[in-house]
Amino acid sequence: MTASDKLLDRVRKLLALATSPNVHEAAAAAAAAQALITRHRLQALLDRAAAEEQAAAEVDDGRDRPLEDARKIRKWKAVLAAGLADANGCRAYTVSLGRRRQLLCVAGHRDDQDAVHALWDWLVKRLEWLSATHGTLPGGQSQDRDWHESFRIGAADAVVTRLRAVQEEERAALIEAQAQGPDDGRQTALARMDGALAARGEAVDRFAEEELHLKKGRGITVRLDGLEAGRKAGASMPLPE
Repeated sequence: MTASDKLLDRVRKLLALATSPNVHEAAAAAAAAQALITRHRLQALLDRAAAEEQAAAEVDDGRDRPLEDARKIRKWKAVLAAGLADANGCRAYTVSLGRRRQLLCVAGHRDDQDAVHALWDWLVKRLEWLSATHGTLPGGQSQDRDWHESFRIGAADAVVTRLRAVQEEERAALIEAQAQGPDDGRQTALARMDGALAARGEAVDRFAEEELHLKKGRGITVRLDGLEAGRKAGASMPLPE
């Protein structure tokens, strides 16, 4: 089992611990999982020799294992995929195969794609669950489809924002740990890591431009009450200590 396999196994086990519909537990699990992924990714970049030269050769389009294969990709899933992909150095995009089938794919380095898949598999089910628990009207009736779609878009946006905060915390902690001497040691570690991250990001951007030829997507129309309810639910999730 490779180091990446061991990491994904730890991530899945961590996410499996959150089995209730409690919004706080959901956020804590997702944030802790993202922290593990980020810590592993940044440390690997620091340890890897010639990361800049290796970056371009490792990018692929991810079409052999799409996040979603459906008649039509739901808007909230496209938003969630875009956020998770961007947070983990990838690019999410939709492929239309005829008029009745669409694929939601993630292009990027294979280990970064693995991280997106692990978070995606868990978060999709959890956001659907949260939407159901928050979308009940007085009298037991449920909100309509547009409200639930908007709620999930808002929640996905808020969750990704919080996961990005976790990434920044992990980055700062790793840089501090690398500083064994004066400030120049910290700056050297920062320069190495940021240089490797930039090289990987540039490789993905170049691949998307040269191989995917992506077009700009259409704007998304949402219900404001559902969107704000989703954002509030996602933004109120406390991060783990």
